[in-house]
Amino acid sequence: MVKGAKSNKKEPLQAEVNIGLIGHVDAGKTSLVEALTGKWADTHSEELKRGISIRIGYADAVFYKCPKCSMLFSVSEKCPKCKVKGEPVRKVSFVDAPGHETLMTTMLSGAAMMHGAVLVVAANEKCPQAQTIEHLNAIRVLGLKKIVVAQNKIDLVDKKRAMESYREIKTFLEENGCENTPIVPVAAHSKANIDLLIEAIVKTIPRPAFDLSKPVKMYCGRSFDVNKPGTKPAGLKGGVLGGTLIQGKIKLGDRVEIAPGIAGKKIITTIEDISCAGGKLKEARPGGLIALETTLDPSLTQNDQMKGQVVGAVGSLPEPTQVLALEIEFLERQVTETAKEVKTNELLVLTIGTMTTIGMVTEARKKKIKVALRSPAIVEKGQSIAISRKEKMRWRLIAFGRAE
Repeated sequence: MVKGAKSNKKEPLQAEVNIGLIGHVDAGKTSLVEALTGKWADTHSEELKRGISIRIGYADAVFYKCPKCSMLFSVSEKCPKCKVKGEPVRKVSFVDAPGHETLMTTMLSGAAMMHGAVLVVAANEKCPQAQTIEHLNAIRVLGLKKIVVAQNKIDLVDKKRAMESYREIKTFLEENGCENTPIVPVAAHSKANIDLLIEAIVKTIPRPAFDLSKPVKMYCGRSFDVNKPGTKPAGLKGGVLGGTLIQGKIKLGDRVEIAPGIAGKKIITTIEDISCAGGKLKEARPGGLIALETTLDPSLTQNDQMKGQVVGAVGSLPEPTQVLALEIEFLERQVTETAKEVKTNELLVLTIGTMTTIGMVTEARKKKIKVALRSPAIVEKGQSIAISRKEKMRWRLIAFGRAE
């Protein structure tokens, strides 16, 4: 019998959309996630020591609307204003992306799972900062157009600076073709205006139209061994894959393939359990973040070893490849005219879905290049791929390519 197939409990609500929290380091993204969800997304030991996000963080929230005063809120079921029990409007998954410049490739892999984004800008800093520009470019490269700006830390500035900051943000958005993006002033630590931010998110970032009739496909953003040390063989659980479905549906007992797999060979496994932040599911659909327990040896999935893999219906995924032909387009505001050239034998970092890999340019002709990848990848024709180049000891987003 498939584990988890029988249960008397009501199946939890699955999140319907993934929303990224993006922006410059120390703008307050993780604090804002906590204000929206009640969860601190930085849980890795090194993150707690350094005070910055290193890995992609995840947290779910249910947005409620008060039937009495119409206030939108989250975290608690009771309206913070009039204490009446709220009515659920929607459930969302938040993806907290690191803002530090040295972690740009990590942010890009997380962006592949986002359907919309909240760009967090600190009112006590001049806008734009370096990663404010890079993060906005990144999500636009990957096709994300639904954006809300949270003007954070307004409690740290006076009215004059708050208005000056607002004008800086407005100018920045207009210069980047996002002039209709709503800007909401907030103070994450005191939870000021969080209700107005939720209202802007609900209005601006709708649930995407997913095709449930297509074969299932999931981007893997994390992987785990959930077994505690000393667990006896009979009690061991299989490897767990965390991520988001792009299309189709997946249910308990389904057999799926994982690609590029190991050494470029696909792996076949069975889904033993499905869960979301609210609990166990019998079936999952696109929208929100889920975890799949499989029959894989947990040593294969520990410590995010399968991050970047693609899960799909058996026989539905393309064959893994290590040769990539791309038509590239440089980001106008990111590189100078003299840098708008990729040379043969140059090393690049490519972000393909949630996978980050290094490739060497083997051919370069104007805006078309061929790249030999260090490790196999799953690439769909026409897929948008972020391209980063090493400049001043860090990998910097310079262009995106379309797979031919």
